[in-house]
Amino acid sequence: MEIVVEEARDEDMEQVFELEEKCFKYPYPPQLLAMLRALYPELFLVAKHGNRVVGYVSAVVRSDGYGHIVSICVDPEYRRQGIGKKLMESVEARMRSKFGLCRYRLEVRVSNEPAIRLYKSLGYRIVGVLRSYYPDGEDGYVMVKDVCQQGERSSCAQISSSSSSSEAG
Repeated sequence: MEIVVEEARDEDMEQVFELEEKCFKYPYPPQLLAMLRALYPELFLVAKHGNRVVGYVSAVVRSDGYGHIVSICVDPEYRRQGIGKKLMESVEARMRSKFGLCRYRLEVRVSNEPAIRLYKSLGYRIVGVLRSYYPDGEDGYVMVKDVCQQGERSSCAQISSSSSSSEAG
């Protein structure tokens, strides 16, 4: 089965919204997903099997120099086939090449063991717990991945530290 990962297009968004409802107990509203895509279209990717959207990932650039994986979803019928891994690797590569980011973070339900295993296999580690993070009161883990080389920092951290020092003067 050939899966293609590419930037989401206008015509993909209806399927993305439908997928969001399949994947999550508390899905993001269509307006929020559209806003995430408008903010960072190069970080809003879909996985397609033919013309069918079978997964998506959305990320943003944080002012602290982290790339933030906001949401990732794979159609339940297509899980355990490497699509989530392919989406994560694709969005991380884009955050690195287009924005110079080498640190990534995400949040995940503490009960979502398959996702936690995937993230750990990709080099993420749990660094904190967000108490009652989800609407139903479930806690979330904060997971981070740092692939910066020695002496390298994500570009946004450099930008924010240089702009804050110039503002102080």
